[in-house]
Amino acid sequence: MTAPGDRVLVGVSGGPDSMALLHLLSRLAPDLKIRLGVAHLNHCLRGTSADRDAQVVRRAAEALHYPFHVARGRVLKVKEKLGLSLEEAARRVRYAYFKKTMSEAGYNKLALGHQSNDNAEQIIMALLRGTGPRGLSGITPVRQGFIIRPLINASRSQIEAYVEQEGIAFARDASNNDLRFLRNRIRHHLLPLMASDYNPRIQANLNQLADVMRIEEDWIDGITAAEYRETTLARTKGAITLSAEAVGRKHPALARRLVRKALADLTGTLRWITFSHVQSVLHLLTDDRGVKEVHLPGGIHAGRADGRLTLTMAAGGHRSAVESPSERKPASPTEIATPFPPAVEIKAMGIGLRFSTCRPDQLPRWTEVDRCLAYLDLDRISLPLTVRPVNPGDRFTPLGASGSQKLKKFFIDHRIPRQARALAPVLTDRQRIIWLVGQRIDDHVKVTTATSQVLKVEFFLLDTR
Repeated sequence: MTAPGDRVLVGVSGGPDSMALLHLLSRLAPDLKIRLGVAHLNHCLRGTSADRDAQVVRRAAEALHYPFHVARGRVLKVKEKLGLSLEEAARRVRYAYFKKTMSEAGYNKLALGHQSNDNAEQIIMALLRGTGPRGLSGITPVRQGFIIRPLINASRSQIEAYVEQEGIAFARDASNNDLRFLRNRIRHHLLPLMASDYNPRIQANLNQLADVMRIEEDWIDGITAAEYRETTLARTKGAITLSAEAVGRKHPALARRLVRKALADLTGTLRWITFSHVQSVLHLLTDDRGVKEVHLPGGIHAGRADGRLTLTMAAGGHRSAVESPSERKPASPTEIATPFPPAVEIKAMGIGLRFSTCRPDQLPRWTEVDRCLAYLDLDRISLPLTVRPVNPGDRFTPLGASGSQKLKKFFIDHRIPRQARALAPVLTDRQRIIWLVGQRIDDHVKVTTATSQVLKVEFFLLDTR
């Protein structure tokens, strides 16, 4: 999980799990040759008790002489704006804060305190909502190469015994006993019932299941990737075309995985895609009398024609604003000075941008680039840069397009709601729009084989920091 020289940011809520993690890593740090920092996010959901949690974490960080990073998150505002559950909004805000802190303070690993009870609960939740093998893989010990969970094989009872033995101060979160939340009902009712009445080893068995499924998923992913390359006919930024005949000949299990992989490549997430959505796409391949297209969540369209199965993405990832466009004052243009700052906040628009440069050989695969990131050929940009709202009559040449078009037409073609259009920011240089932020870059500034230096721009919402 770590290598000598790593700078590890430890996410600490103040509860026994994260406090144990902090103290254990502190004891191991000299031998591991890693440096630690502590991050705490106040979700602003529990009033003064949340403030007390922050003080517990602050005292621990100061006693251990580690840098302490703390912030307050506007979880309820994000929940309302994005239409999320409270848990999902809190998760998004928390990870956005951790990512921002890592970027600004130079950490390359994030350590979190998930343990084996959490993993068992996660698997039960996945089963209850309906899941496949990936959902049964549980909580990944190492995710995306930088999120690590050193306590994933320790039980809650082991951790609490350690905390008591070492006299480690911690805070109790009363919301962990709130039975309105599904996870708490599973933790306090369902799993204890399964252990007492059915199998006392239920937690260990669920964790073993997760280990088995995680390894098998990794193996199957390799097979799927090879088949996916063979069945893919064309890929652009907003569309992926598969051979309908080739997919239709595959075993149903592989066909489902090919469709899921195409959807993941197209959108960057499968969060809103269910089993029935995948089946509806596959139904296009076998129903010669029925419809030849289906619409999926997030503005995704699937259609079959001339032996091709094409998945296209319309809108997605746009902000849903509390105010109507008429209620929000238009933001003034913000010029980005050079050399590029690490981050710029445009509070009038509720957004921020992070800037960095890299070499072309350091770029990720384009399928791993989500819509919040833009990679631009720095030599093709006429500085300075400016961030501003969309103006009437604005035009750009979307990546992959043969000519320019009005932004209005782009919005209509991609079914972006009027309210989101009014809030959409654009990044311009002296000559043109180079990025319709969160949607598409301009073709003139794309990275090519002749590119020598790449400008990376990352978009974030100030509400999710």
